[in-house]
Amino acid sequence: MAAVRMGKLTPVPAGLICASITVLAAKEEEYKKQLVKPEQLPIYTAPPLQSKYVEEKPGHLQMGFASIRSTTGRYIGWCKGFYVFVKNGIMDTVQFGKDAYIYLKNPPQDFLPKLGVITVSALAGLVLARK
Repeated sequence: MAAVRMGKLTPVPAGLICASITVLAAKEEEYKKQLVKPEQLPIYTAPPLQSKYVEEKPGHLQMGFASIRSTTGRYIGWCKGFYVFVKNGIMDTVQFGKDAYIYLKNPPQDFLPKLGVITVSALAGLVLARK
């Protein structure tokens, strides 16, 4: 990049009319000197030619965490299953309550006489069974 000249229009004394502000930008040569090729970076070193894979053996800490994870995994799975079971039961109960409310709010025409007969029969059975 070449040097850039900027001027600003402000009232200045007559002696400073010819003065200008010079902004120096990085020159193209300096910019190219700062560039680094990827192979010059330390993270791009070539691996040794005689390399081989060695499997790492887990240490005591890793073995301890693995045993804790396997032991608690069973209980966590059981808790998740129990939670889903209870949640589904609660949701079914709530839905049954909503359905029963809607049904009892607008009962069929013969519902109340049938309910009365069943209630009287149950009370008579309780009274007779007590004696």
